Amino acid sequence: MTPWKTLARSLCLAVGLLQAGALAAADLMPTAREREQPIDIEADSFSAEREGWVAAAGGVRIRQGDTQVTADRVRVNKQTGEIVAEGNVVLIRRGQAATRTERLVYNYKTGRGLTPEIDLQVGPLRILARDAVREADETYSLQETIVTTCTNAPGHQHYHLRGRSATMRPNEYVALSGATPCFMGVPFFYFPYWRREFDEHYGWRFEPGYESDLGAYLLSTYQFQLIDFGGENNNSLDSRSHFDYRTERGWALGQDLVWYGGPAGAGHQGFISGYSIMDDKPMDPDWDRDPRREVVEDSRYRVTLRHDSHLSPRDFLTVRSSYLSDSYLLEDFYEDEYRDLIQPESYAAYSHAENGFAFGLNVYQRANDFYDAVNRVPEAWFDVMRTSIAGSRFYYESQSSGGWLEREFADYGNPSNTVAEAYDTLRFDTRQAIYMPNTLFGFLSVVPRAVYRGTYYGDTFLDPADATASTNAVPRSPELADGAGLRNLFEFGVESSFKAYGLYEDQAGRFRHVVEPYINYTFVPEPNLRPVQLLRFDAVDELDKEHHVRFGTRHQIQRRIGDEVRVLLDADLFGVYDIEDANDESRFRHIGIKSRYRPADGIRFQLDGLYDVEESEVEEVNVWATLWNNELWEAAGEMFYRPDESTLLAGSLTFALSDHWTVNVYSRYEAETSRLEEQAGYIQYNLDCISFRLRGSFYPGFTRDDGTEREAKYKVGFYAWLRAFPGAPRNRLAGLRDL
Repeated sequence: MTPWKTLARSLCLAVGLLQAGALAAADLMPTAREREQPIDIEADSFSAEREGWVAAAGGVRIRQGDTQVTADRVRVNKQTGEIVAEGNVVLIRRGQAATRTERLVYNYKTGRGLTPEIDLQVGPLRILARDAVREADETYSLQETIVTTCTNAPGHQHYHLRGRSATMRPNEYVALSGATPCFMGVPFFYFPYWRREFDEHYGWRFEPGYESDLGAYLLSTYQFQLIDFGGENNNSLDSRSHFDYRTERGWALGQDLVWYGGPAGAGHQGFISGYSIMDDKPMDPDWDRDPRREVVEDSRYRVTLRHDSHLSPRDFLTVRSSYLSDSYLLEDFYEDEYRDLIQPESYAAYSHAENGFAFGLNVYQRANDFYDAVNRVPEAWFDVMRTSIAGSRFYYESQSSGGWLEREFADYGNPSNTVAEAYDTLRFDTRQAIYMPNTLFGFLSVVPRAVYRGTYYGDTFLDPADATASTNAVPRSPELADGAGLRNLFEFGVESSFKAYGLYEDQAGRFRHVVEPYINYTFVPEPNLRPVQLLRFDAVDELDKEHHVRFGTRHQIQRRIGDEVRVLLDADLFGVYDIEDANDESRFRHIGIKSRYRPADGIRFQLDGLYDVEESEVEEVNVWATLWNNELWEAAGEMFYRPDESTLLAGSLTFALSDHWTVNVYSRYEAETSRLEEQAGYIQYNLDCISFRLRGSFYPGFTRDDGTEREAKYKVGFYAWLRAFPGAPRNRLAGLRDL
C-alpha cells in the first residue's frame, strides 16, 4: 500500500467511523468448486424460450451448493450458465442474507456477475452500491458505494461513508476511492482513498477528555498490520502507535507490537509495549509525593510484555512483566489498572496437565527495585490429584515444589532510606497425603487422613529465647546460623459429614434444600523447626503446630429448570475451635460464613464474614449485591469492612430512561475516615448504530494526616463507538450489559 493510501485510510478512521470487530464476511457468488455442482430450480411455472433459455415465475428458488437465489421472475440459460433474476431478489450465501436487489445478473459457470442497486450485509457492515460487477477472481467492483452499520433506509442513515467507486474481496477488505464521511447527512471531510479490513480494526482511535491533574487531553492510537501470516484464524503481527497530549503534563509517545496466532482463547497471543512520558509536573506537591521515599524525574516510561501460549490442549505458557520508571507511574496514568493490581507482576510460568497429575516451572523475578518481591529463579512443581491406590480403599495425593527463593525489599534509591537486607536460600517442599474414605451406617461419610510435609531449607537458624515470630523478624546473626535443615511436619485428622435434604414447593415450583453437617479434626504436632528459625517467603514458612476442630453446615437450595439443576443458594456456616494453638493456648477462634445467593435471574448476592469470638468483634465482612430488571435498570453495591482499617462502601446505579438515553451514577465512601472518595457517573445516548457517552468523576479534597490539604480533582471524558463493534468504556462496578 502506498504511503498516500495509508495516510488517507488513517485519516478516515480518525473520525471514529467503522470501529473494531471481527467480521464474518459472506461471499456473493459460488467458488470455483461449487460452480461445477448441478443447479436446481423450483418455481410455480416454467416456460421454454429460444436459444436455450428457460423462464420461471412465481416463488422462484435456485440452489447451487451453498448458494441460493429467490426472486419473482428468473430466466436461466443452462448452456451458457447465465441467470437473470428480477423482482425482490435475495441471494443467500452459507445461510446469511448477503444481497437484496431488484435485478441480478450473473453466470454461475464463470462466476462473473452484475447487479444494480446492491444492498449487501457483510457481518455488521452494510454495503450499498448503484452497480456491482463480480470478476472471475472473486473481486467485486462497485460504483456509487455507501458503507455503514446503520440499519435505516438509504438517505436516512445516521452516518455513512460514500465513495465514487470501490473494490471488495469477501473475507478480506473493502476499499473506496473518493470517500466522504457523513454524519446525519452532512459531509465533513474528504479522503482520496479509504480501506477497511473485515477481520480487524486498523486505523485511528481517539479519546478526548479533561482531568484536573492532567488538564485537557487527547489520547490517540493508530493501528495497522505489519505482517499477515494468513490461516483461518487471521494470524498477524500488528503495530499500535500512541500519540498523546495532556495540557498539564505534556507529550507522551508509545509503540506496541501485538501478535495473534490461532483462535481466540487458544493458540498464541501477546504484545510488547513501550510508553514514554515527558512529564511537565512529576513532583506536584498536591499529589501526595513523599521526597523521602522517591524523587520522580520528568522522563517517565513503562515497558510491558504479556504473552499467552496454548502449546497444546494440556500445555500452557504465560509471561508477564512490566518495567516502570517510578512507583507512582501506574497511579498517575493507569488508574484503573492500579486499582486492580497495585504492584505489577513479573513472571514466566509453564504448566502441563494430565488426567491424574500436573507439573510446571515458574520463574518470578522482580523487575522494579521499588517493590517488595519474592523471586523464584526458578521454582518447579508437581501435583498428583487424589486417586485410588491400586483399586484399594486408600487414596493418595501430593503437592511438591522446589527452587531457589530470594526475598528483596523496596529500594527507592534515596540515601536517607534504610533498606532491609535481602536474603535467599534453596527450598524444597512436599506434601504427601493418604486418605481412606468410609461410609458408616449407610449415610455417614468418615475420611481419616495422614499427611507428611517435609520442607528442606538451605539455611536455618537456632531458636533464640528472645526471638519473635513476627514475619519481619528474621534472625540473621552469624552466631544463630545453623546450616541446612529439613523441617518435618506431620498431620493426622479425620473429616466426617452426611447429607440430608427436604423437598418443598412454592409458587415457582418444587425445590430441594440440601443440608450437609460436617466436622474436621486436625492435629499437627510441633515440628522440629519453628517459624522463628526459618527465612520467610510465603505461607509455607509460617506452618507450625496445630490442634483444632472446624465444624459447620453446608447448605444448598436447588431447583430444576428444564434439564438444568440450578443452585439458588450455596452457603457454608462454620466455626473453628483451637484445642491448642501455636502459642499453647485454647480458644474458640472464629465463626464465619461464605455464601452465594441467586434466587432469580435478576438477583445476585454474596456474603463472606468472619467473627473473632475471643475479641468479640467482627474481623472481616465482604458483601456484594447486584439487582437488575430486564435490562431497564441495574444496581450494584459492595461493602468491605475490617475493624480499625477500612469500612469501604461502593455503589452503582444504571438506568435506561428509554431506548436512546441511559444514565449511571457511582459512589465510593470510606466510613472509617468519613470521606467521600469518589463520585462519578455518565450520560449515554444510543442510536441504532452509534452510542455517545459523556462521563465524569469527582474526587473531593481532604486533610492529610500531617494537616496539609489535598485539593479536589475531577475528570471528564467523551466516548463514541459503533454499537456493532466492541469499544464501550467499561464501568468499574456495574452497568447494563449490552451497552
